[in-house]
Amino acid sequence: MTIQDPLLHYYERITCSAQWKQFNRALAAELSVGLPPEENRQLFVRIGERVVQGMPVTRCNTLDELQVAFNAQWEAIDWGFCTLQEAGEHLSITHVCSPLAMAFGPDAVDWSSGFFEGAYQTWFAAQGIPPELRVRIDAPAEGNGASKVLLKLARSAS
Repeated sequence: MTIQDPLLHYYERITCSAQWKQFNRALAAELSVGLPPEENRQLFVRIGERVVQGMPVTRCNTLDELQVAFNAQWEAIDWGFCTLQEAGEHLSITHVCSPLAMAFGPDAVDWSSGFFEGAYQTWFAAQGIPPELRVRIDAPAEGNGASKVLLKLARSAS
């Protein structure tokens, strides 16, 4: 365990207010029982879209400017931060320190991460990306707290 591990663990623990944690976990349990995982993921995609519609990002000319603009919005609501990195035929998006994993629990990480698909897709669409480019989860969330979400902006497979 490195010196950063206890700090990250502490941050993950406090990202969801104690007053909401049990409510959110119960909500996640009900969603999991009531809807299939793909429908829950699509619900969270739509929630992500709605949230960032109220958090517009100005037009950016470079990837660095875009990363700064995204992170300013995330910082304003204490939702962690992202890094954007060109990677061959796609753009990698790594979002860390989100409160979602702590709020909804580890069993909901796969579908609650859909929030970031909707959020980033909405922001990229507002920047004028071609419609065939889509943001998708690239890999399962990592770690015990699952506070790292890996996404990819790439051509749609369909």
